[in-house]
Amino acid sequence: MSSLLPFIPTMASTFAVKFEILFWYITIVTGIAGLAVYAGMLYFCVRYRRSATSGSTPRILGSTRLEIAWTVLPMFLFFSFFGWGAVVFNHAAHPPADAMEVFVIGKQWMWKAQYSTGHRVIIGGNPRNMNEVERQSIGRLVLPVNRPVKITLTSEDVIHDFGVPAFRSKIDVLPGRYTTVWYHPTRIGEYHIYCDQYCGTWHSLMVGKIAVVGEQEFDEFLYGIQPLQGTENPVDGSLAQEGRQLFLKLQCVTCHSANAVAKAPVLEGLYGTRVPLKGGGAEVADEAYILESILKPRAKIVSGWEPIMPSYEGQITADDQAALVAYIRSMKRGTTPDVTAQFPAPNGAPTERPKQPASPGGK
Repeated sequence: MSSLLPFIPTMASTFAVKFEILFWYITIVTGIAGLAVYAGMLYFCVRYRRSATSGSTPRILGSTRLEIAWTVLPMFLFFSFFGWGAVVFNHAAHPPADAMEVFVIGKQWMWKAQYSTGHRVIIGGNPRNMNEVERQSIGRLVLPVNRPVKITLTSEDVIHDFGVPAFRSKIDVLPGRYTTVWYHPTRIGEYHIYCDQYCGTWHSLMVGKIAVVGEQEFDEFLYGIQPLQGTENPVDGSLAQEGRQLFLKLQCVTCHSANAVAKAPVLEGLYGTRVPLKGGGAEVADEAYILESILKPRAKIVSGWEPIMPSYEGQITADDQAALVAYIRSMKRGTTPDVTAQFPAPNGAPTERPKQPASPGGK
């Protein structure tokens, strides 16, 4: 039974170790304090019970030293909880700049993960409620050992919660918003994923596995035996490439062009910069800002531009939102498509027309 339900779950990430030490420190300190309070209550109840005393209850005016002691000592203990907790939280809230990114969408009742290469995985869920493409993608979330991975999450319907006990991590997954969490797995193996927020009838089926594997095995899973070659356009089948197609299909390039008469801000190199806002202030162009600008473009108007963009709230799916955000993140200087651009040719497609064989007679 202990192997099925261990008293202390496996610790399989760098954050798990930091969390575990803080957890047991708080647990032991509060446990000892609680026991001391109850032991003192029990002693005084017995020592000063009615039958053991005679006469009236003595008037006690208090002790300044005692008051200071039981105020200052707990204060330092609670400040130690706060300070140590702030350090651990700061570590968890800031993924390394070189972390590989995986997008995850929660949907009743499954997790849909997509890697930067376009590789898709369906985690958990009831196959009877899936379409054929989803059923063929059922699997595990595969992560490399000893390498940081950033997970960007959103929900397609209701509030979910992405919980991984072995990583000591859980995070709310909200519709219309992006939340992020990152892991640095340290042990090869399989670990459980749970939805820690009740989300409907088949909530209990929204479970799955994370497989932490070696670097070579991860590359074979993600790329196949031959890794994909570089390209100026987003990798074929990737989230960013799908976003480029949507960017053209929805005619975003009509206003967000890179020419002098553009009607809206140029998006090249936007991600991570500070955007000045109309009326004062600025906003960092992270995933949340980009998504809000797509769904509620008039909420934060960029300084120097007019609020002419229509809202796409309710017009595009959560998958489309993730694709557009991924593409805008990937846009570098000089990569905005031309207004008349078509979808890019697949990687490896010939760039020149094949030569026509000579016709009989030399014509």
